[in-house]
Amino acid sequence: MKSPQRLGHLVEVFQGNQPLVEGLVALFLDHTPQLLAELLMLVREGRINEFHGVAFRLKSNLRVLGFPEIRNQVEAIGVSLRAGKTASELEPALNALELSLLEACHQLSASH
Repeated sequence: MKSPQRLGHLVEVFQGNQPLVEGLVALFLDHTPQLLAELLMLVREGRINEFHGVAFRLKSNLRVLGFPEIRNQVEAIGVSLRAGKTASELEPALNALELSLLEACHQLSASH
């Protein structure tokens, strides 16, 4: 992941509005750990219907900040859940998602 380049691109996309980009990053850093914890809990507790709302919010945040590979991880977990995979079968994917999101937060906080 290359967050500084991503942030530079976002500043360009938002026509040089650095404060807006910084605000988006701050919101992402504030809300992502909670969304991740909620998402993991819902999968592990088998609360699949509630998973999709949390996953949608998380994927939206990832899309805005330019993390399509992590967004794809969330989507793949959702597809697997719809296909009937259990939480224990998804544990490796959940662990990988957690690591990816924590790394993204770390990189964003380092460049923020």
